[in-house]
Amino acid sequence: MASDNNENIIIETAGLTAAIATDVGQFAGITAHYQIFKAAFGITGVNTLVSSTNPLPVTVGGGLTASISGFSGLISVQGTGGGYPLPVSGTIIATGSTASPVYVKTYTGSQVEVTGGRLYTTSDSISVYGPSGATFLPVKLVGATGWNIGTVDDAIKVSITGATFTATIPSTVLVAGISGATAVNVTVGNTVGISNSDITNGITAIYGQIVGLRTDFTALGVGRPTTLKTGRVAPTSAAVSQMDSAGYTCLAGINIKALSTNTDFVYVGNTSGLVGSSFGYALDPGENVFLNIQNTNTLYAISNTGTQVITYMAS
Repeated sequence: MASDNNENIIIETAGLTAAIATDVGQFAGITAHYQIFKAAFGITGVNTLVSSTNPLPVTVGGGLTASISGFSGLISVQGTGGGYPLPVSGTIIATGSTASPVYVKTYTGSQVEVTGGRLYTTSDSISVYGPSGATFLPVKLVGATGWNIGTVDDAIKVSITGATFTATIPSTVLVAGISGATAVNVTVGNTVGISNSDITNGITAIYGQIVGLRTDFTALGVGRPTTLKTGRVAPTSAAVSQMDSAGYTCLAGINIKALSTNTDFVYVGNTSGLVGSSFGYALDPGENVFLNIQNTNTLYAISNTGTQVITYMAS
């Protein structure tokens, strides 16, 4: 008797017919029909057909060990309803199909986080690769409170050995060595501004002391003159003559000499009243005297008799 190899078996019910979907295949060496089922799930009286949008719910009790091979595309793993994470315990190893690393992608605005557990440098490690598996990863450096690191306001501080730099330096520069390390040796040309008030106040005080000391040296005649003044006076016995009415400030003093051709004394003093008993210092003809004074206009002269001549050189 010939076998019925049609894909459906006709079943008669009270004069009606119904078709049951089957596939024909080999079973135990014979050709047989395998019935095709369309699955549905739900409580009594309610059914939901299984589809890509309504997958068949599966409850797994106890442990589950599974291997997925020969699969291409995306695998979505999620926890229970409500967005709870899916806990995974034990040793987890993720490798690519070759020696390349496994890439982790997130939706826009999402992020990958590693939390909990412990990380020891001697036993644990995390490797992060950039685009296309490159071993570098572009990052934006920020500080503990979120400020940018490596910008003009907060540049990255590094230690450099054996380097030579050529740079254009702005008018205001701050140079500092590493805390606790050897000082930075800097050679600066042109004009250098100092903004430290302790230093500038100290320099100002030193300058004031030097100016005062120079004044004292000048008063003592220690200063070295750079110019000199000479003159000639012909005092008479009738009136006192001022040595130099225009005046000249001396650093060393004044040298006064009576001419050798004089015929009498010439008196020199520091007052215009060189008369009578107020005679000054007497200079014989050809005699000279040095006076350590500050100005030539403080000296006066008068002759004993007639007109006598004296010359002077001040410096």
